[in-house]
Amino acid sequence: MNLGQLDLNLLVVLDALLREKNVTRAAESLHLSQPATSTALARLRRALGDDLLRRNGRYLELTPRAESLIEPVREVLATIEQTIVRPQTFDPLTDSRHFAVIGSDYIGATLLRPLIARLVGLATGLQVDAAPVGVRFIEALNRDEVDIAILPDRIVGPDAIPDCSRQPVIVERFVGVVWREHPHVGERLTADLLAHSPYLGYVTSGERSFVEGDLDAAGCPRRVAATSSSMVTMAFLLAGTDLVALLPERLASRVAAAAEIRILEPEMPLQPLRESAFWHPRRDRDPGHVWLRQQLFAVARAEFPDAAGDVVGCGARP
Repeated sequence: MNLGQLDLNLLVVLDALLREKNVTRAAESLHLSQPATSTALARLRRALGDDLLRRNGRYLELTPRAESLIEPVREVLATIEQTIVRPQTFDPLTDSRHFAVIGSDYIGATLLRPLIARLVGLATGLQVDAAPVGVRFIEALNRDEVDIAILPDRIVGPDAIPDCSRQPVIVERFVGVVWREHPHVGERLTADLLAHSPYLGYVTSGERSFVEGDLDAAGCPRRVAATSSSMVTMAFLLAGTDLVALLPERLASRVAAAAEIRILEPEMPLQPLRESAFWHPRRDRDPGHVWLRQQLFAVARAEFPDAAGDVVGCGARP
């Protein structure tokens, strides 16, 4: 292969194709047209002497050669970005930069909202691109495709992301929530109330909330009448119903007036929700990323003072 046949732009397209395994999605992620991306794929095939993507039924799949290129291409591009393209200094008052952050809608309402408000007040050339936690969030972290992912500790085990940095940002207890005019409740969430009320559960990616295991352990049967994959939406589903649900306390308090809900003190033991910020260690000394983390952790200390902690590796626990 002649090295002159490949330029940096082609490597960027190759990285997107290897990630998305789809020409259309790769084009969208790069803000390119599909014909331009197809042309780039044709050039890559000629330069590398391999199909890279082959059709298998309705879908495209990577060839063995393409599979072998996933990590080397990502490493090359990340090294170029961190050491050559990205400035070695960062001034939030004058520099422009997009930061990609992934987290749940709960994170958006309780942590990212005050973070964005803080950044808007501090700088004008910065943009935070918030995205939900998708099915490939671990791959995105391992491939250094996002700046920060804010995730529950209980879904990211020590072996899930072995090479990363992590800092606790949230410790939050769960509380019961009902419509504020619910006719059959007092001030407390009891096992009897749960057993005799329709229950609104939280389910995302086919998995129940962690709090469900605590309720099971406490011997609290529930009759699930509805589920939601959004904690914020859950709060607004309660009005006008006899539904009972559990939500993180700060979220429930923040939306209580608008959602017409009231908070019940749980009688059963419930483990707190603990979430941490995760990022690729390649960004540890990136000046812009260091500044972003400082802002995020300042907001986290103000919103969740019990969660303060030091940066640790993902194989460790605070």
